[in-house]
Amino acid sequence: MDFHDSTYDTKFFGFTAEQITAIREREVKIMISQAVENTIEKIETPATSKLLDAQKDEVIRRMEDSTIKNMKPLRELDKKYFRIPPHVLLVPDFHLEQQYTPLDEEEKNAQLKELELRFRENLITLAKLEAEASHYESVANIVQQETIEHKKIYANVPSINGYKLT
Repeated sequence: MDFHDSTYDTKFFGFTAEQITAIREREVKIMISQAVENTIEKIETPATSKLLDAQKDEVIRRMEDSTIKNMKPLRELDKKYFRIPPHVLLVPDFHLEQQYTPLDEEEKNAQLKELELRFRENLITLAKLEAEASHYESVANIVQQETIEHKKIYANVPSINGYKLT
């Protein structure tokens, strides 16, 4: 990350990805040292206190080395997510926003009118389709009733061979 990106991120975020990573690593080191010290306090006896104190720094160093290796993906995530992408237009950069000319505005107005016309046409088409659908629904009810009546007739009058009529 160059100096410009760093100052840009500091200005708009209040911190940089490197600062977040450093804070996280420092907190992990503090937690490791506190965990080791708490463990030593719990298992310490007068006979083992000198031995535990002598090995405490080595244990802390090994644990820190192990965790720092595993924190590399977090550093990459910090670099990826804790920065404002260059395509985002921030408030101080509004002067860079595209300024439209009267010709551009006329084109946009013409497009808007065309879209309004298409919208109205679509509304009319939708209303026609809804009316047609309601007509077919009413006809479907009548056809369903007729089918039921035909089935009743065929069931009640066995001498009619109605299937030959169709």
